[in-house]
Amino acid sequence: MHQGAVTYNSRPMATTKISRPGSRERRGASALNAPRRRVHALAPEHIGELGSVAALAIAVLGVAILIVGVTLIVHGLTIAARYDTGGPPPPNLGQLGQLPLLGGIGLLVLGLLLTAAPLALLADLRFSRLATTALALIAGVLAVGGLLAVISRPDVDPVLTVSLGLTALMFGASALILARPGR
Repeated sequence: MHQGAVTYNSRPMATTKISRPGSRERRGASALNAPRRRVHALAPEHIGELGSVAALAIAVLGVAILIVGVTLIVHGLTIAARYDTGGPPPPNLGQLGQLPLLGGIGLLVLGLLLTAAPLALLADLRFSRLATTALALIAGVLAVGGLLAVISRPDVDPVLTVSLGLTALMFGASALILARPGR
């Protein structure tokens, strides 16, 4: 052997675990000592990890719908300024902005509700799970209706079609996750 080399001892070492005697037995079987579900540190235990992801998806889509609603309101209010080109305005100029304005107000309210309901669910407020599930179903049905309206037109916009399809899918999946019993 080399001088200064350490010899390897391949014999196994026997170790024993020393624990406090009867520590489990002393605690007894209470509800506080029952095994818990393992959830992520940021996921509330009352909805679990999948429920938290579903609530987050609904809230993010709610913010997106809120932004679209504000955009439509601004579009409806400023549509008359687009026809101020010096020529004669259209005869129904007062009515042109009504549909975007009313649709924008509706989307604004839906976006606010879709943003607030998951936050209430994460805070574990009473009936918030039911409200979030119902709002996700309503928004999913509206997205499917919008998707059908877009694909029935002769000039189909693929970006809008895919966006509405994914939105309907995400709302539907989130509603199913939140509606499952036992959580």
